[in-house]
Amino acid sequence: MANRRFLKSLEKGQVVQAVVDEVLSVTESICAFQGDLLRIHNRTGMVLQKGQAIRLQVRSTSPLEFQIFDSQALKFERVV
Repeated sequence: MANRRFLKSLEKGQVVQAVVDEVLSVTESICAFQGDLLRIHNRTGMVLQKGQAIRLQVRSTSPLEFQIFDSQALKFERVV
């Protein structure tokens, strides 16, 4: 289970694995991550499916914010 210590140890730019647990709409999904559920706002245009493994990149640590990481995409966002 994702505990506070683990969540606080995440660093900007780090990539973690999650699984889509429920698709709420085209732009929102619930993902299982380390035993906890995260609500993900999908701005990529990718259609997510229940059970799909996705990778999330830490975009910000305070507040904790993720973005979907797609290594196949031609455009990468630089994390500074």
